[in-house]
Amino acid sequence: MIKKILITLLVFIMSCSTSTVPGKYIQWMGENEIANNYVSKGMFHWYNVEWEKSYSFFTGALEEDSTLFAPHVVLAWLSDGETKKMHTEKANQLVKGKNENSQLFVSILELSGSENAIKRNELWSKMHEIEPDGGFIHYMYAWTIQDRQERINEFEKFLQQEKDNGDNYFHILNALAYAYYNIDEKAKAKEYLDEYARVYTTGYNPQDSMGEYFYNEKDYKTAFVHYEKALDQYPMANSAINKVKELKEKLGKK
Repeated sequence: MIKKILITLLVFIMSCSTSTVPGKYIQWMGENEIANNYVSKGMFHWYNVEWEKSYSFFTGALEEDSTLFAPHVVLAWLSDGETKKMHTEKANQLVKGKNENSQLFVSILELSGSENAIKRNELWSKMHEIEPDGGFIHYMYAWTIQDRQERINEFEKFLQQEKDNGDNYFHILNALAYAYYNIDEKAKAKEYLDEYARVYTTGYNPQDSMGEYFYNEKDYKTAFVHYEKALDQYPMANSAINKVKELKEKLGKK
């Protein structure tokens, strides 16, 4: 299973984001193979909301290749204060001379706050028009669609496309689960979470997402079980750590 994940991950990243593949994709990678491998792993974990691992891999990528701009963008998203400012400045410096979608990607760092949600979607939409085969771009374009049903429709289309192409689609299952839950279609949300847990057995986010589902349904005992499973997979998962602590208090556990 792990080998299959790594193979599908490599195919996915190479198809949507490298600087060596012809197209108008975001130019994520450079000449350093070790750094590129870290970028691939960082992207995979970022997609699956496993931000602790993502942060580590993107930091490792920059240690191997300080010329990469895109890891700085993600690290800026995952940081605050002076660290966020530093990554933003680095991204803007290093993206000079890159293609249009790379430039647009970095420019999104200027659009912080909920008031810029529509502008962010407009940028991702433009990037998707420039390179419709970009998997990362398609994912972010779908996520930023403001109408909830339209967002679901786009993710459903994207999911089928990735399955048909044999690409990695785990993260889209998680996105659809949350999208359906947000329109109160809880049974459909649970179906996607169950599939997510089946196909991504080595990750900690499927269990964290399942924990959140049951937590929101006020089934705290079941939520606790899933959050503990997330910590079994990765003991440094901050979301699960905080929820286990909270649920121990709610359930009277020591």
